Amino acid sequence: MAMTEVAVSTAQTPVARWVHRSALGIELGGEVPTGKVEPGLQALVSAARLAWSLRETFWVLVAKDFKARYRAQSLGLFWSLAHPLVMMATTSVAFAWILRVQIANFPIFYLIGAILWQLVSNVMTATTNSMLENGGLIKHTTFPRFLFPLSAAFSNLIPFGMELVLVFAFFPVFPSAYHLNETIVALPLVVLVLFVALVGIGLVTSALNARYRDVHYIVTSVLTVGFWATPILYSSKMAPEWVRPFLLLNPAGFAIESARGILMDGEFPSPAYGALVAVEALVIFLLGASVFRRNGRRVADYV
Repeated sequence: MAMTEVAVSTAQTPVARWVHRSALGIELGGEVPTGKVEPGLQALVSAARLAWSLRETFWVLVAKDFKARYRAQSLGLFWSLAHPLVMMATTSVAFAWILRVQIANFPIFYLIGAILWQLVSNVMTATTNSMLENGGLIKHTTFPRFLFPLSAAFSNLIPFGMELVLVFAFFPVFPSAYHLNETIVALPLVVLVLFVALVGIGLVTSALNARYRDVHYIVTSVLTVGFWATPILYSSKMAPEWVRPFLLLNPAGFAIESARGILMDGEFPSPAYGALVAVEALVIFLLGASVFRRNGRRVADYV
C-alpha cells in the first residue's frame, strides 16, 4: 500500500495529523499511522467528528459559496425571489386561465412545488460542480474534501428559506388557499428528508464529475426530465394509479405533496409514508457517502 503523509492542522487540533491513502480508502491519524483503514460506518462517524471540529471553516465555505453566487449581480438575492414569482404568474396564466386546469388555488399550489423543486435543482447543480470550483484548495491542501459538496448544498438553504417566505406572504392575497395549524411543525422534517437525499446524490455526482465531465450534463438532463416526473404542475392524484407509487417514492415528490398537505390542507403526512421515504433518503445518503469515499481520494488527479 502506498502511503502519503501530509501535515495539516486545525484550530481545535494543535498536533499535526497525517493522511494515509491506500486502495481501501483514507485513514486520518495523530502521530503514527497504523496502516489500517477504518471500515465504512466507523469512517462515517470519524468524518462527522472531523466536520464538527472544522465547523467554523465549514461555515466560511458556506458563506463563500453563497456570496459567489450573487457576486456579479447588482440586485443580488432579488433574482432568487423574482424567479419563482415570474414563473408563478406565467404558469398560472397558462394553466389556470388558458388551459383551465381544475386545481383549486393553482398559484399557491404551483408556488410550493416550484420553490421545493428550485432547491432540488440548485443543490444538485452546485454539489455536482463543487469539486471543480474548489480545485485549487483540493490540489494544494489536505482539506477534507467532503466539506465542499456539503457547503455547496447548505449554501442553497439560505435562498430557499427566503423563497419559502413568499408562500406565507401570499396569505392575504389567497386566504382560502391556506389551512395553517399545528401541522406546520412537520414542514422542517419534510425538507430535512429531501435535503438528506440531495446531499447523498451530491456526494456521488461531485466525486464523479471531477473525473467524468459528462456527469454535469447528465445531471442537467435528469433535472429537465425530473421536473415533469415530479408533481409540480399537477397532483399525484391526477396521475394513473400505476404511476403514483413512482411519483410518491421520489423524495422531491414526497416533499412537495407533503408540503402542500401541511400548508393548504392542514394535514400531517402519513407516518408510514414519511418513514418509508426517510429510510429511502438515508439509504441514498449512505450510498453517496460510500461512493464518495471510494472516488474522492483521487479527485486531485482530475481537477
